[in-house]
Amino acid sequence: MTAYRVTPGLPKMFTPLAAAAALAFLVPTAAAAKAGDAWIAGDAWVGRDVVPPDVIDSTVNQDRIFTDLGTQASINYDTGPVILRGLGGVQVFPAESDYNRYRLGAEAQIDIPLAARGRTRLRLIPGYDYVFANDGRVFDRVRLDGQLIHRHNPEHVSTLRLRYGYRNQTERRFTGYDQSEWMGELRHVWRPGNARTRIQASLLGLHNNAEEDRFTYNGYGTQIIARTPLAQKLMGYGRLYLVHRDYKDDFSRVFPYPRKDTQFRLTGGLEYALDRRFSLYGEGGYTSNDSNVPTRDYRGFVGRMGVRWNIGLTN
Repeated sequence: MTAYRVTPGLPKMFTPLAAAAALAFLVPTAAAAKAGDAWIAGDAWVGRDVVPPDVIDSTVNQDRIFTDLGTQASINYDTGPVILRGLGGVQVFPAESDYNRYRLGAEAQIDIPLAARGRTRLRLIPGYDYVFANDGRVFDRVRLDGQLIHRHNPEHVSTLRLRYGYRNQTERRFTGYDQSEWMGELRHVWRPGNARTRIQASLLGLHNNAEEDRFTYNGYGTQIIARTPLAQKLMGYGRLYLVHRDYKDDFSRVFPYPRKDTQFRLTGGLEYALDRRFSLYGEGGYTSNDSNVPTRDYRGFVGRMGVRWNIGLTN
């Protein structure tokens, strides 16, 4: 099997989109993986980010953006027909240990050619995550990600994506958060002149059906990601994420009406390659969640700086 080495997107606990996603990890490396290849990819950082969405705090004027430290890594092996990945991650908030999250997971990537020379292919990615905190399990999730990918020419690639997941949340802190998670995406990638510049635009549709209707929502939005070389070893990148969510039922007794959120995130950064395996990066920007529920309304600076790696384990 010939495929690009693509580091999986960040898990949902680290980003507003299921994974999603650190920008450099969304872009394939120059090298192509082949059967028998193995490699380790990941990053470590210090920064400021939004606390996990399952954190419940009844304080009206709360701050949901804190300093965080983290690392995540994947170990990958290309068997030929399937790429296997083991995943792990840690995100720590020094100011509040209840927000800490630790992740273990596994997934497989299967590419099925549907047209000559691989111009159209079906990609299937089944996976499992187990996320825990200092006091035990937070949730576990099974997922199946299906992507129909068509390469029009070397510059343009379109993807139709449908992802389903089931999140089994612990009831230790609150109940009703178990949910089926659906995401649809129409994505187009443009590489002008078939060069290293890459522009990706997506339309998103979301539907989460939770055990309690106050956590059930429909959503829609867009995401734009761009990346371009600025010098021989320096890359610049940016990301815009905008999603609106309408919830089904009253949020709480204190706020007896359905919640409505508009989530916005705009970030930009630089990445400097130290060699073929390691790079340094720094990024920053602004995020907000414009909500009619005061305990879910926030805005402020987010950013991080750290080191990324992609290390081959075979020749």
